[in-house]
This record gives sequence, C-alpha cells and structure tokens, in this order.
Amino acid sequence: MAACAVLALGVVALVTSQSQPARAASVGEFTLTPNFGKVTDSQPFGSLTIPAACPVFEDGGETVPFNYDLVLRVVGPDGNEANAVEGITDGSPYDDPESTVSLAPADNPGMVVASLSNVIKGDGTYELRVRCRDEFAGFAPGDPYWTQKITVTGDNWVVGEGAKATGVKLTPSANQVEPDQEVTFTAEVTPAEAAGSVQFLDGETMLGEAPVADGKAEFKKTLSDGDHDIVARFTPTDITEFGSSESTSIHVTVRTARSEIHDDSGTRLADNPELQRGQTVKLIVRRCQPNTAFTLSMERNDGTFPGATSDASGTVTWPSLTVPDDAVEGQSSWTLSPGCLGGVGETNVNSVPFKVPAPPSGSPSGDPSDDPSGDPSDAPSGDPSGDPSGDTSGTTSGSTGGDSTTGGDSTTGGTSTSGGTSATGGLASTGSQIALFSGIGAVVLTGAGIAFVRYGRRNGLLTFGEPRS
Repeated sequence: MAACAVLALGVVALVTSQSQPARAASVGEFTLTPNFGKVTDSQPFGSLTIPAACPVFEDGGETVPFNYDLVLRVVGPDGNEANAVEGITDGSPYDDPESTVSLAPADNPGMVVASLSNVIKGDGTYELRVRCRDEFAGFAPGDPYWTQKITVTGDNWVVGEGAKATGVKLTPSANQVEPDQEVTFTAEVTPAEAAGSVQFLDGETMLGEAPVADGKAEFKKTLSDGDHDIVARFTPTDITEFGSSESTSIHVTVRTARSEIHDDSGTRLADNPELQRGQTVKLIVRRCQPNTAFTLSMERNDGTFPGATSDASGTVTWPSLTVPDDAVEGQSSWTLSPGCLGGVGETNVNSVPFKVPAPPSGSPSGDPSDDPSGDPSDAPSGDPSGDPSGDTSGTTSGSTGGDSTTGGDSTTGGTSTSGGTSATGGLASTGSQIALFSGIGAVVLTGAGIAFVRYGRRNGLLTFGEPRS
C-alpha cells in the first residue's frame, strides 16, 4: 500500500509538471499603441510595452533566460488562444525593467502576423496576452504573461473593457488649393456624444488639435506647396467610456493656379471675373509647353490681340490686354492657340473665361433720342403759317385791291382771303362782328332791366328804404 501511494504521488507530480498552461498566471498589464484599430487590418498593432523584464530561471545551477522573443495571443470566446503576432524580436533580449517594442515587420525579421478576425467573432470584450520565450520557443515555467483587454464593436476595437468604439470622418473644404489658400478640415466623430479632441496629422507631422463639440471638430490650416495626406485622430477624454479612432486619409494638393487675371492695379481677380469694355488686364497662364509662342483671340470678337511666348518654366504672360469697346454682352474668354497642355494629371487650358456685362442704361443706342430727327419740329416746314404760301392769289388780290388809285385800302382787297388777312374774312372782320353783337346785347339787357324795375315797383314786388339825409 505504501508503494502504491508513492507511485500515485509520482504520477500526480508528473502530470502537474506537464500541464504548465493550466497554471498560467497574469503578472501585470501591457500597453498597446495606438490603443484602437480595425479588426480586419493586416497589421492591427503599432507597438507594445511590457512593464518588466522577461523571467530568468535557475535549472541545476544553470541560468536559463526566457527573453529571446515575445508572442502576442488572443483569447477567443471559447477560452482557447490563437497567435496574433509571433516572433517579436525588436529590442531583444528583454532584460530592462520596461521595454517598448515595435511591431513593424521591418523591425522584426521573421515575424508572423495573423488577422484578428481569425479569432474575434462578434462584438464583445477579448483578452490579449504577451509571453516571453527562450530561443527554443519554450515558455517560462508557470507560464507567466502580461494581459490587456480590448472591446470590439463591428470592425473597430479599442483598449479597455466596456469602452464604446468610435469613428471619425474627415472632410476638407477643398482637395486642390493654392499655397496661400486656407483649408478648413472638419472631423465628424461618432457617436456624437463622445467627448474628447481630434488631432490633425499630415503623415506623422502634427498640424494641430481641436476639441469635439456636438460631434464635430474643425481646424483651419494653410498648407505648403505639394501633396498632403491628412488624417484625423480622435482621443477620448475618458478611455474607459469611449475608444480612440482614426479617419481614413484624405489627399490635398497645393499648387499655384494654372491661370490668373489681374487688373491694372495688380490685384488678382476672381475666377471668371466680370471685365468692363475698355478695361485693361494682365493674363498669366502656367505650366504650359516651355519656350512656345502663343497667339490670343477673344471669343465672339474679331479684335486683334498681341501674342506671347512662354518662359523655360512654361509660364506665358500677356502684360496688357484691353477688352474691346464692341465686346458682346455675356460669357466670353481669352482663347490660346495652341492650347496649354499642362503637366501630368492636369487638364489642358485652352481658354481663360470672363464675363462682359450689359451696357450701361445711359449709353447711346443705335438711334439716340436726343439726336435730330429727319424732320425736326423746330425747323421751317414746307408751308409755314407765317410765310406766304405757294399760292400767289393773295398777292394778286392785294395788288388789285390794296393801294388802289380809286379806293385806297379797299374793303375787299388788301390781303386776299387765300393769301393774307382780308377785311371780309380775316381777324378784322371777326372782331367787327363780335363788337356788333355785343353792343346789341347790351342795349337789350339794359331795356329789360328798366322794364323789370318799373313792373316791380308798380306791383309792390320791390321796395326801397327812405333816402339817407
């Protein structure tokens, strides 16, 4: 019986010694940078930091270090582990009290990365574990590891248990601007109640930061000449409530405009400006064929304009162009020949548009109203009333009845009724008739008045007071 007991104890000890994973124990937490990402990313992690040195054991007087490489594993919903990153050697051996390790493939020759989606199935909280190994891929006795938890929502994961995943959408005010033109970047953070701030980065260069208000953060910046890839990175105020997130990259190109129109004071005008008739402007077109002669014409106008030759950089300049006085109202353009071909990825410039306004309301029309007409009203007519008419009968009558030797000023002559003013038909005759009838009327009215007074006194209809003394 004693022998059997000893044998049983040996079997138990053997089984226990061969079941190291069953005695695995957490020895602290490690950190991940960044602390958020996508489950489907091919390289989900940037770097990690372990808070202590890898273990070293004594075995029969021999020192056995477990600091050759690191392994990052994910614990699935069923409790089984699967490798996420294996063969991490950056910074090895891990003897320092704290080690920050890059997870970039270039820093870890032979490293193997597996997609998190192989293990993570659905939303929830998952545990990550980091272990130290020796050069023979063995884990330290007792299977110690550092732990960390991530919360998965959809395709997003964030460090922490129970934190809500967030998202960021970045929108620029324009994707192509000029060197002196300010760009407004708007970052929309979801969910809108997530509190925190957004950092705006050009590659790895920090452009600036803005707080989130009502789910949005806005930032304005003037960028240098060239191409820029901008991202917005959300950092929560409380990482236990919300996770960090990063937008997809948006591309902004900063280049000098292909064409410009300046007024005679040197001020650059807006695109498609309104140009007045007779106005003098300067025209510049860039990134054309170098050392090329260009002719210029104007749409809907037959005017002649000077030519110009581009310089070695492909810039062609017309220092002085005058809009013709007979320019047609409406949309027009300066038209180049040949067209400016531009650089790679740019459209050709065949013309530079502008508008011609309607003529002022006070300008002369084709038949102005204040010009003399064909027969002005103040010019003598063909038969003016004050001049003798073409009919000479009046003259004849006057000569036979005017200063006659037998009658002096004849009552029937003088000036004929057809040519002058006759005594029988002119103004004198009309006046005599009016005077005659007026005199007769006055006599009649006077007689009627006297008769009425007498009748009234006789019949008592009229009475008069006593005469005053």
